[in-house]
Amino acid sequence: MVGYVVLIVVAIASGLPWFRVVILSCYSAVFALLFSLSLHGGIWLRTLFVVKAITPSCAMLMLIVTTPYPKMFSLLSSALPEILAAGLFMTYRTLFILLDMMDNFIAAIRLRGGFAPGRFLKNSTNIASGIAMLIVHAVERSSRIYAVMVVRGYSGSMAEKSAIRFERADWLPLSTGIAMISIVLFWNK
Repeated sequence: MVGYVVLIVVAIASGLPWFRVVILSCYSAVFALLFSLSLHGGIWLRTLFVVKAITPSCAMLMLIVTTPYPKMFSLLSSALPEILAAGLFMTYRTLFILLDMMDNFIAAIRLRGGFAPGRFLKNSTNIASGIAMLIVHAVERSSRIYAVMVVRGYSGSMAEKSAIRFERADWLPLSTGIAMISIVLFWNK
């Protein structure tokens, strides 16, 4: 609980939209609460599971809100093999493209009367054919993206490799993170 409060204080001190970060980090609390209900234990065990879920969620949200994704993947490429870093980068980009395509698919199927209440067989065949078309479009789009990348000079390296320089605004979150990791490591001994 202390770690979560420290993260919120750091978000406030950094000028982040802390209320939105708190609300979005509580999304993971729903799943942690559902899991904790399946365990035999009291309210303290359930609270522990929820806090253990929302604390790293809050930390990741703060990282995502404050760091541009090319810098995150550049940092990953220095720690991971290039093929994994490139795969994660392309997966990140493709995920949002596929979500947009799925949104368009759902709107199209509703406009064409593809969903009918109580008609499970008709709905399932329409959804299956729509998902098949999404897969075909996704493969087509990924081959197009690869062709565009080759034309633009892709040679097996995705992320820009540059020296990491810390700025003044980076020291508060960095020192807070190091302090929290140190406390957790020494607490468990």
